[in-house]
Amino acid sequence: MNPLRPFRRTLWAPLSAALLGASALLWGRQVAAEESAAEKLFREGRALLVEQRFAEACPKLEESQRLEPSLGTKLNVAYCHERLGAVATAWVGFQEALTTARTEGDAAREAFARSRIEAIAPRVPWLRVRVSAGDAGADQLAILIDGAALDPVAWDKELPVDPGEHVVAAAHRGEVFWQTTVTLRESERADVAVPPAAPVEPASAPAAVSRPEQRPAARRDGAREARSARAAAPGAAGRFVYEAGVLVGFLWLEAGKIDGCITRYGTCSFNAETDTFLAGATGFVGYTAMERLDLGLRAQIGLHSSEGILFALGPSASYLLGERFRVGSTLLFGTATHTAEVYEQGGYLPAGSGAGYGDEGPVETDLPLGFSLGLGAELGMKLMDSPAGSLFLQATPLFLVGADGVAASLPLGVAYRWN
Repeated sequence: MNPLRPFRRTLWAPLSAALLGASALLWGRQVAAEESAAEKLFREGRALLVEQRFAEACPKLEESQRLEPSLGTKLNVAYCHERLGAVATAWVGFQEALTTARTEGDAAREAFARSRIEAIAPRVPWLRVRVSAGDAGADQLAILIDGAALDPVAWDKELPVDPGEHVVAAAHRGEVFWQTTVTLRESERADVAVPPAAPVEPASAPAAVSRPEQRPAARRDGAREARSARAAAPGAAGRFVYEAGVLVGFLWLEAGKIDGCITRYGTCSFNAETDTFLAGATGFVGYTAMERLDLGLRAQIGLHSSEGILFALGPSASYLLGERFRVGSTLLFGTATHTAEVYEQGGYLPAGSGAGYGDEGPVETDLPLGFSLGLGAELGMKLMDSPAGSLFLQATPLFLVGADGVAASLPLGVAYRWN
């Protein structure tokens, strides 16, 4: 019997425990560091999401989900893709979140995911890649969408893709022999037919295709994603919006009750009507109370060719319809004036009018509408997007009723809305 064996047994027990404890401690610190990094990325991504910097927010949220998968992060990733304009990627993400929420019994998140799926589904473009069933060498054929290999089970089936340009290519034995570019807008569908593979000539063979890590079809580069986010995404709730624009149009005004001319029978009054050209400016300052809905204050001021002004101001609601159109309504308070020629009818006009008793000559007089109430409308169509906001072609008709007359205008112009 070895005399050192009891000693070795006595030494091995505490040494093993120490090694196991150190390993557990190191593993725990590594997990904690990863969890801390995931939480930090999630907070940064959420902050960028609130600021509508979607192209920067999505990668942080995706990395947070990779480090520490959770249903909440998954929903945030899908929502970020939706706001970025990547509606197909968002639709797939919400579908996955719906399944997870249903498995975990989270009714609130399940309902949220379902509501987003229903909202996004009509906007998703679909692409079908048709491959000839009798194509020679089909077992060595590869179909790629934006560089990502498409599983053969997905051939000849409609696939959700994000709006924008997509490159569809076909390779035989690793060599590209055909490709085309397809541009899809929201809700559109397209079919692409792949021609039969031609024999590959060694002398003129194209460069071999490298197959990157497969990602969802239709993922675009960051610049295009940023443009889509500005074009497609409505404003997130909890931010201020500002708008300024110019307008030209038509103004009809009937106003000008004049008391004070003297006749044999007492005082008299005159009214005048005018159709005139209007030019001016419009503005809106508001707050996004909920997605797509801005509440605030709208003002419109203009000068017209009958030497008068139009001014109106009031609370306004503005709503984004789809991705290009905006409608709104305003309760207006304002006034309008114009200069017109009126005629004495059998009386004396006030001193300095230039007309006397019995004259019927014209007298130029300012005719005010007085304090007025009315309604206005907003009809806008988006022309372009920029990093800070959007440019709209806009009509802002209004109707005012005052103590001494009425006014109506139909102006058309352009306005820029800062988000």
